[in-house]
Amino acid sequence: MEFHVLLGHSGDDPEKHCFDGDSTYITGSFENTLVRLLGVDAAEVRGLDLYSLRKSGFFNTLEYQLRKHLEPKLTDRSIQIHKDLGFQTKDYFNSILEEELVMTFEKEVFDRYGRALVYLSAEDCNTYNYRLVEAGYAVPYFVYPNAVSPTEEGEWNYDTISKMREVTLQAVEKETGFWKYADDILLPMELRFLTRRELPLKYCADLKSGLLYSPQYYFKVYIEDRLFFYPIDVLAAILKGFRPTTDCEE
Repeated sequence: MEFHVLLGHSGDDPEKHCFDGDSTYITGSFENTLVRLLGVDAAEVRGLDLYSLRKSGFFNTLEYQLRKHLEPKLTDRSIQIHKDLGFQTKDYFNSILEEELVMTFEKEVFDRYGRALVYLSAEDCNTYNYRLVEAGYAVPYFVYPNAVSPTEEGEWNYDTISKMREVTLQAVEKETGFWKYADDILLPMELRFLTRRELPLKYCADLKSGLLYSPQYYFKVYIEDRLFFYPIDVLAAILKGFRPTTDCEE
């Protein structure tokens, strides 16, 4: 179902509409509210205190291979690039937003902060979710059951994810936005779990190989081929043919 809404604004500045690179304010027949774009992840506008991270001891609680994957990206330069990219993405998102918008939902309606998870677009245009990925300013980030539509035969349709995959590979080839620094900076989800001192929670399916990895082995799957599952939904993944890797048994 489509909902026609209007562009909202930050309470601090009427000229600013975005909270960050993947969330914006909308309004209409309801109070000005913040929504989060579904299926995408943009660089964070906050940094990461590396000294506090090391001092906390949290980093050493991660699996060895994940620590090895993250270690080269834990530099002051890397964190600053990530933060700068976060503000660039926010400015870009703010610059392309129209006043009149169309909002649609998926299966998961709210995130952990109570923000609505939405596809957002101007009339008769690709969603901003898609446009941010196309410009290289966001990466795909899909969590089951979102973007998974059962067919009449009981199979799973991944049309939305496939569309995002195609445009992601184009952005990778052009090395635009995030992809210019992809080998050097943390993913937004990585910066968040390190900042929160929370172990990765979601299992990661590889849509290309059909393998299912435990939460701390997500990095073995190319970003464009990932579909995340909460632990409660792992059985659904297995019943649909995803094969757990050996790390899932640890």
